[in-house]
Amino acid sequence: MDNEKEIEISIKDIFRIFKRGLWIIVTTAVVFGIIAFGYSKFFIQKTYTSQVKLYVETTKSGESSYNDLSSYNYATSLVNTYIEMLQTNNFYDKVANNLDNKYTAAQIGSMISFNNESETEVFTASVRAKTPTEAKIIADSVASVAPGVISTLEDNAKLKIVDNATIPIAPTSPNVSKNTLLAFGIGLVLAIIYIFVKEALDTKIKYDEDMLEIYDIPVLSAIPDFHGSAVNISALLNSEQNSGSAESEGE
Repeated sequence: MDNEKEIEISIKDIFRIFKRGLWIIVTTAVVFGIIAFGYSKFFIQKTYTSQVKLYVETTKSGESSYNDLSSYNYATSLVNTYIEMLQTNNFYDKVANNLDNKYTAAQIGSMISFNNESETEVFTASVRAKTPTEAKIIADSVASVAPGVISTLEDNAKLKIVDNATIPIAPTSPNVSKNTLLAFGIGLVLAIIYIFVKEALDTKIKYDEDMLEIYDIPVLSAIPDFHGSAVNISALLNSEQNSGSAESEGE
């Protein structure tokens, strides 16, 4: 039973802990948020993303029209294969050559990504770069080189440009707002953990109710803390002594 009392904590106790540690919680969360905001805003390199959409068009052997279900399924199934064909050093080299070798194949590869989220015969090539113009130029080069690479690897399929690349207006990373809110939340959680751990490790009795709860002993009276008033009491006593001396001299 005694052990159960030791680990019990009421809503009133939680409120008291929060109230005493509120300034720590708020200060820690705000400081974390400010640091994250400043670091994201001024120290993390901004990146911009430009996208180009490509469309897989096929004409299967012995078929006069592409607009049937068989050809559609065939094109859809080829999209992932074409993406794999474009994620090669051969393709990155051609893009680098198209850009007058301003970048290496490895650099081009690190900036380009492909995805087929719609699971159709249309897929997207995304280019991340340090400037909006740079991202647009590389994306245009991808759109220019990709159809030729595919045509050399597959005779009955070709790529068409569905949506040309545009110059991005805002950076895609870092997300300053997201980083700030995340850091604020982390600071909040860490501060709450800190005050609860500190409370758990503090074995001093802080409230009159603790005596009754832990030891089942009611508190009849308590001695107030005079430590903060020691200087004032001393000054009062000195003032009374000086007043008494002055009266004696007057007589």
